[in-house]
Amino acid sequence: MRIAELLALAAIASTSLAAADEVCSLIRAKSLSFCSMVDYVAVTGADDPTGAAADADAATYYASVEKILDRFGCSTKYSLYNCDDCQDAYKYWVCAVQFQRCGGSGQSATAICPSVANGCDPFRTRTCLSICEDVIRKCPYVLNFACPAEDTEYFSSDLVNCNRLDRTQHPDNPALGWPGTFASS
Repeated sequence: MRIAELLALAAIASTSLAAADEVCSLIRAKSLSFCSMVDYVAVTGADDPTGAAADADAATYYASVEKILDRFGCSTKYSLYNCDDCQDAYKYWVCAVQFQRCGGSGQSATAICPSVANGCDPFRTRTCLSICEDVIRKCPYVLNFACPAEDTEYFSSDLVNCNRLDRTQHPDNPALGWPGTFASS
């Protein structure tokens, strides 16, 4: 995959669920083969209520990044981090984008969607900008990865209300809060 195609992945992933046939579906931890950390009510396509197709797409995006990192040569230390750190950060980012949380923070699955079978309003909790920024911190320059400089329809710097998946502590220093962000609040 060419780097230009990789740069388009952010736009593809961010808009892949922008269709009118969205629903909120309860995704249980470890029910997905790639994004196994997803454990909440997420926006899915009405034709993909289990999230299996979105999970497969996330794995495909991740595989493209893996190929680029293999060509880059992960045996060379490029910063304080290594390619394993980059892959972990990218996996969290792509899964957070593919599986945007339904409802507000702290809402139970029942409050968001009393019957998982119905087409609940797919209100999105935006993905934390810090998850995107973690990719920039931990990945080599060859990915040419970029994050929005400010809040958007899909990303938020509101650390209390954004979707950070299962990360409650800073992955590099558990004494620090997670997520942190470079973006202006």
